[in-house]
Amino acid sequence: MNNYWELSKDLPNESNQEIIGEFLLSLKVSNRSQNTITTYRHFLEHFFGDMKETYLSLTSNTILEWFKNNGAHFSEATLRLRLSILSSFYKFCINENYIDSSPVKSRWFPRLSQTLPKYLEKDEIAKIRNHSEITSLRNQVLVEFLLTTGCRVSEVSELNREDVNLEYRTARVVGKGKKIRFVHFTEKCALLLERYISLSQNSLKALFVTSTGKRLHVRTIQLILMKLGKKAKLKTNLHPHRLRHTFATELLAKGADLAFIGDELGHSDVVTTQIYARLPKREIISLYRKYMG
Repeated sequence: MNNYWELSKDLPNESNQEIIGEFLLSLKVSNRSQNTITTYRHFLEHFFGDMKETYLSLTSNTILEWFKNNGAHFSEATLRLRLSILSSFYKFCINENYIDSSPVKSRWFPRLSQTLPKYLEKDEIAKIRNHSEITSLRNQVLVEFLLTTGCRVSEVSELNREDVNLEYRTARVVGKGKKIRFVHFTEKCALLLERYISLSQNSLKALFVTSTGKRLHVRTIQLILMKLGKKAKLKTNLHPHRLRHTFATELLAKGADLAFIGDELGHSDVVTTQIYARLPKREIISLYRKYMG
């Protein structure tokens, strides 16, 4: 199917057909990944394919009854994903002023028991940034890039200077399965990158290099961060993936949608991003206050 963001079948209700088409198109315009949009489309086709009522008149009881009848075989992660998709659809309807409130209730979402993602607290982020400034410009840029892009350490190691676009504040990275995506970084990170690149040898290909001009490999980056973490007197070792979790958690604390976070992280399956939905609601509120005041 070429236009993967378009419904592949007719729904019983024309109003549902139209509004879901608008929602999927909005995901496409927002540059959500094809996999994410396809996952959303498949479930919405399945759910609203059973509904003759318009989305405007669907009650919480009707929706809950559908999940009881059709979701018995769902795992907790799958059930949370399906509810999240439906909740995102209704949030879109609220934002477009089609409805006033969502019939999807937060209490329906199952609590997943797996380990919570380990992220840095706000004061820990400040300590890491401060100590990176003391060591070298390269380390400062490395920390800032990891914190503001959420990249995997392997993606950062393989970055070349030509992959970075300072004007648009984007970088082309090669993720798992050799999938290419563009990540975004902050203005502060762009300024540091510009300074770092201008002071580097013009003949270098790799972005992050050793003092002798050789590419920083994954293990070297891990050791750099571990040393920074010890100097900053963190309670536990600092690993690159902890910065990735921090990036995702900060987005979540600021209200970002899980699908958007998954796209930024380069998750091929939106189920993977559900790890961040395990953070308790009160913890998200606390995080928001820490990051936003």
